[in-house]
Amino acid sequence: MEAAKEPAVTKPRLPPGFRFRPTDEELVVHYLRRRALASPLPAAVDIPDVRILAHDPSDLLPPGWSEQERYFFTCKEAKYVKGRRANRATGAGYWKATGKEKPVAVAVPARAGGQGKAQAVLVGMKRSLVFYRGKPPTGSKTDWVMHEYRLAGAGLAPCRRAAGAQAAEASRPAEGWVLCRVFRKKGSASANAATAAAADAEASPADGGSDGEAEDAGEEEGGRTFIDFFARADADAAGRRLQQQERRASSPVVSSSCLTDASHEQHGREQETTSRGA
Repeated sequence: MEAAKEPAVTKPRLPPGFRFRPTDEELVVHYLRRRALASPLPAAVDIPDVRILAHDPSDLLPPGWSEQERYFFTCKEAKYVKGRRANRATGAGYWKATGKEKPVAVAVPARAGGQGKAQAVLVGMKRSLVFYRGKPPTGSKTDWVMHEYRLAGAGLAPCRRAAGAQAAEASRPAEGWVLCRVFRKKGSASANAATAAAADAEASPADGGSDGEAEDAGEEEGGRTFIDFFARADADAAGRRLQQQERRASSPVVSSSCLTDASHEQHGREQETTSRGA
């Protein structure tokens, strides 16, 4: 049981902000072929060796994982001793292939001075599989998907490596190795819930947040917290208007009737002074 949960313990070693998003060609040429030749992989790349059939997909990509997909190296297993059919059964279900294999090719530029265009050279094959729980053919389909890459064509060509001062030594890739990309189908409820859980785990502090942050939060829907910035702006504007009204009410204001009475009194005094002088 401990071995079944081992892949979940390994964490990516890429720096924050970097994501491992290789193309099909890069996976076959720079990773799968290197593994089949027992050559070291590029630095800071986490692709562990795992027996896929010994694990449940939820153990390979557990809830709260920072990425939406994960890569593994594994060896193909034959379903029968004297057969070439691959074994797809696991403890809780089985992986079912969908569609046909698709070729993975790389563009090789034309030779120097040549007039021809770049040619596509086959280096591998890609197969899509879906995980079913139960036993075939009555298993229930899940949203777990796996892309399986294997070497083919030029990908199986021998590689010459220098052996000190001796002549170059030829090494042939092992055909049994495959590279698996495991992920949940996009748009599914389980995938959305896992993505939201991972985002909340990264965004939330360890102490669960303060009361002030809870008061600033708006409506909660589907486990996510939304802040209504427009409502907050309207409230701020209303508060500013109320403050202006309070300042106007507290400041001394001379009414128009007082100004009228004062002007009449001043006019009467002027008339009285004029009559006395006459």
